[in-house]
Amino acid sequence: MSSSNADGDSYVQVTPDDHSAFIIIAALIGLSWSILIIGIRVYLRVKLNPPFGLDDVAALFGTIIGTVQTAVILQAVRDGIGKKEALLTDDQIESGLKGIYIAWLLYPIVVCSSKISISLLIARLTRTKLHLKASHLLTGFILLWGVISLFLIAFQCKLPMPWNVRAVDHCGSMFVQWTAVEAGNMFIELLLPCLVILMVWDLRVASATKITVVMAFSLQLLTAIPIIVRLVFLQQSTTKDNAADATFAITDTVLFTEVAMHFSLMSATFPCLRKFLQVFDLNMGATTHMDCEPGGTYYSRSRSAGSYALQSMERGSRVRKEELLGAKSRLNPRGQCQTVTTVSGGLRDGGDKQKSQRNSAVDDAEMRSIDSDGSQNAIIRRTQWEVKVE
Repeated sequence: MSSSNADGDSYVQVTPDDHSAFIIIAALIGLSWSILIIGIRVYLRVKLNPPFGLDDVAALFGTIIGTVQTAVILQAVRDGIGKKEALLTDDQIESGLKGIYIAWLLYPIVVCSSKISISLLIARLTRTKLHLKASHLLTGFILLWGVISLFLIAFQCKLPMPWNVRAVDHCGSMFVQWTAVEAGNMFIELLLPCLVILMVWDLRVASATKITVVMAFSLQLLTAIPIIVRLVFLQQSTTKDNAADATFAITDTVLFTEVAMHFSLMSATFPCLRKFLQVFDLNMGATTHMDCEPGGTYYSRSRSAGSYALQSMERGSRVRKEELLGAKSRLNPRGQCQTVTTVSGGLRDGGDKQKSQRNSAVDDAEMRSIDSDGSQNAIIRRTQWEVKVE
């Protein structure tokens, strides 16, 4: 986005009295990445790993609302947010503050949608009743947090002008209310990876695989960094000295609001990106190939086509003796020997003797192949009948 200055140039200047360009850059970069990431997610569900689930709907809805929120922010910047009030008219100041108020109302809706997307994705990956119940309870808690946050932000300042942050006495509890909103946000961010840890705890898979899964769902914890920085700048903007020039004082707060919101949107899709990266993987180091077999020991077919549900195994489960013996024989290739039976009525001439020697050499080579060390052998019982008539 570009705007015209007093000289008619179509770019935004950064001056001691005008920092609006920083907001524009942060908003446009965040929006671009959010749209790119949700585009990858939609492509995954349509082409590579269908079907399109409720978790994808929540992520797509959050991105749409986030796009609207960014457009409102850019309009507020056009009205004067990021500039000193001395450069603005009273109408511009009021329009800019109203725009920020609307954008901040949309902020918890976007963040709530991204958190719900993650919790529904967790529910999609498991079929254990305990994990399903926990993920559904967490989804309900996220919805409750979103509704409460919406009301707290709506009444951040006293009526009839809740957008007028210039009056310090009028907005005495605004910082406390925003702190409560963001504290709930960070608490949910902690609950999500804890639920994933609970889900993978009993899985009989390699520890590295468990860590990879937990890390994919824990990347959204990084959102806490811009959230904390945002609260610090918000507290500074509510002091009497800064509140007198509110349109300029809230510049940093608005900037980090965009950073936190768009990173929250992107983090909802991070756990889904492995399938997309596999398309471009040439297996040069096997960075993204993680093979799994449907219906195997560690994974079972999910109710959704094209996906696999994680299923834990009880450590104390009993296995029949026959199954143990069968597994032992499958793991011991030397136990499955090749049987060659030769029925011969004698050798007529030297040619037949040479033929017998060749067959014996072939059999020895096959036995050496079966006994080769370090290979994955196909164990086949082979019976060969050779009948020679004089």
